[in-house]
Amino acid sequence: MSIILDAKIPRGDLEDKWDNHKFDSKLISPANKRKYKVIVVGSGLAGASAAASLGELGYQVDCFCIQDSPRRAHSIAAQGGINAAKNYHNDGDSVMRLFYDTIKGGDFRAREANVYRLAQVSNQIIDHCVAQGVPFAREYGGLLDNRSFGGSLVSRTFYARGQTGQQLLLGAYGALNRQISAGKVKIHARQEMLDLVLVDGKAKGIVVRNLVTGAIERYAGHAVVLATGGYSNAFYLSTNAVNSNATAIFRAHKKGALFANPCFTQIHPTCIPIHHERQSKLTLMSE
Repeated sequence: MSIILDAKIPRGDLEDKWDNHKFDSKLISPANKRKYKVIVVGSGLAGASAAASLGELGYQVDCFCIQDSPRRAHSIAAQGGINAAKNYHNDGDSVMRLFYDTIKGGDFRAREANVYRLAQVSNQIIDHCVAQGVPFAREYGGLLDNRSFGGSLVSRTFYARGQTGQQLLLGAYGALNRQISAGKVKIHARQEMLDLVLVDGKAKGIVVRNLVTGAIERYAGHAVVLATGGYSNAFYLSTNAVNSNATAIFRAHKKGALFANPCFTQIHPTCIPIHHERQSKLTLMSE
């Protein structure tokens, strides 16, 4: 049996692909959005942001959290910052340069259409986070500060001291709580996804275990968003949280989803075993 790999990359030139995709997509009237339910599995930066945004758009949203609170998501551990091509320092940054640096940093293995889209929306993401109340570092005059980070030749990293992930997560958590309060989003804490339900080849529901009572429960919707965190613990050594164990990804894989580039994961250098008495943690970090 042969498998045809179809990444469903939108048509057109690189800079037009996602604009074409948005134009080709069918729209839903604001009056009809409340008729549709979206299941979001995960409540970290991706899950909380998706659930809050979908709720604000008018959809019914069920958000599932494996922890006792979305604030416990492993997104809180990120520190360095978040990149955007705002070119505040007038040092030659642009959407194309951010795209190129990201592709190069990924050893030219990343999907170019997706990376370009990320570079395209990077500026709006920063504005979105600021609107949510994320306290990014600011210069003396009050403007958002930037720094060069991760070997970049331009200053494009927005940060909040060493707590960027924590502050971003709290901003998304606040936006999520606003939609929960408005009745647009229902949060299901301490729930673990056991299986993905497909109808005619499309994800339409999930089966979960209630981690408090042990009960097996099922939920149906019109679409399912999997925002279930990293998979670094699929490897022997990792500094990710124990809950980042790839089980939800694997359950989707068993239903037919393909897994690309498992090497795209990050560990802290302190996780690398010392193999020589003169090898220090500082040496590892410089490597």
